Amino acid sequence: MGKVKREIKDENIETSNNMELIEIKIRRYKTLIKGILLGSGVQWSFIRQNVVDYVLDGFLFTNKQYVDRETEIEESTMLHRVLSLKNKAEDIPALESPSILNENGSLYSFLKRKEILVAVSLHREDILYVGKIKDVGPKSFILDSYGTELEKSGLMNIDFTKVRYIQIHSDYLDSLGLLLDYVE
Repeated sequence: MGKVKREIKDENIETSNNMELIEIKIRRYKTLIKGILLGSGVQWSFIRQNVVDYVLDGFLFTNKQYVDRETEIEESTMLHRVLSLKNKAEDIPALESPSILNENGSLYSFLKRKEILVAVSLHREDILYVGKIKDVGPKSFILDSYGTELEKSGLMNIDFTKVRYIQIHSDYLDSLGLLLDYVE
């Protein structure tokens, strides 16, 4: 059986014919992040997250400032072969421009305009702050945060330089978003 090669046709995401499956080590985190690299800029990488086995769930913007190591997973692996078949361009949220991956303010402003739930990871890998970005300043952003039962947790001022990664469109976040839309 020959290799299956697909090209993502979204003009807003930098891609090549070959899917690049990577594993990332975030500084001071024990758990490795695995996923399909969809785009890369000066400051951020855009990744379709592979949470376990052959499951793709959500997307991550990883802050390159905190990446200790990035390793490409061999094309010959079963994981690479399965995920290359599952990775469909229509499932990938469009970025306004690949340039949003080059600069903090552009990325946070993009996420604010989208008005979607995000999960923000800071210095501890076991804590995610869930909310919507309400305002973006020159060096920080305001997250209108929610607790695990969707109770308002208040506004958090988060410094750009403290963010390890931002997660969007995971099943968890999309489920909370559905519930939030229903109760509002």
